[in-house]
Amino acid sequence: MKTTTYIVSKLAFLLSLILFSNIKAQTFEVEQIEQLFRPRIRLESKYVFDSNFKDTVGVYNQKEINSVFTFPIKTKFSADVKLDLSSLKIKDILKNSVRFKASQTLGVLRFTGRQLNLGYDSLPQKNIINATAGLMGLRLTKKYRVQFYSATVTIAEQDKTIKNASPRASALFGQLHLRGIKRNFFYGVAATYSDGLLIPAPFFGGSEPIGKKFIFNYTLPVQINIQYKDDKKTLITVGAGFDGYRNGILYLAKRKNLNYYAGLTYANFRYKFSKSLIGRVECGYIFYQQMQYSKTEGVPTKYGINPSPYVQVGFSVLFGKTFWEKVFENVIKN
Repeated sequence: MKTTTYIVSKLAFLLSLILFSNIKAQTFEVEQIEQLFRPRIRLESKYVFDSNFKDTVGVYNQKEINSVFTFPIKTKFSADVKLDLSSLKIKDILKNSVRFKASQTLGVLRFTGRQLNLGYDSLPQKNIINATAGLMGLRLTKKYRVQFYSATVTIAEQDKTIKNASPRASALFGQLHLRGIKRNFFYGVAATYSDGLLIPAPFFGGSEPIGKKFIFNYTLPVQINIQYKDDKKTLITVGAGFDGYRNGILYLAKRKNLNYYAGLTYANFRYKFSKSLIGRVECGYIFYQQMQYSKTEGVPTKYGINPSPYVQVGFSVLFGKTFWEKVFENVIKN
């Protein structure tokens, strides 16, 4: 099932663009979870250590808890074998003789609680609530390419502005081309609508094997990483990328949007305890941080933050077989 692992890990990498992007530049989170298209519950917590603001007195830090529930809504797959000898090449016989259809739609519910400490503020502690609901899915084309999509709606507000919440919508569509068990490339476009601001973002990426145990992954313009997999249980990922969030917040007695931008490097260790339980630990260094409020005349709206480390731990509980495992079972039966 190595093909299954690499197909879905790349789709997980891409769909996270929509599930977790709330800032002006689209944000990719390094999921690399081959069971994304599998019902699951994921829980994790993150802590960004204290760092001083550059141009004002005070300390910034962040505590975060996150939960995701993925569940199937509609699944279709079928395989029909009709021998076609119009070409005697084995490759053409297999391609022309197997009629394979597959698609899946899943629902996604996500809740994030974030506590910020903005040391320059008279009331530095800010409690942020994020709630997301949406759909994601994929289908195989007649040329055996993988089309994928996602559409979500998010509420991202401080507890003091939740009554004036402004919904945010995101969507993504793309296509992946397989060029081998570990080699592929993909492309597409994403878009986010937030408080009257529409941001389209094309993307391009892929995976390239480096020897037997290493894989180089890239998603331009925001992420690169190298994965090392020694066995079926352990996966180590080292990389660099961009992250951030966009939230409604009370600022000078008015609701404003707070944008947080970050550039980071990280090392992620994932271990599969059983068929249904996966744990992971990630440590990283945020080398660039900045906060920016919606434009307000006469007061500062940008705050630079010094670099700081962070740590993140979490686990996933997986239910049933992946969509791809069911598809391959159906092909084998036929």
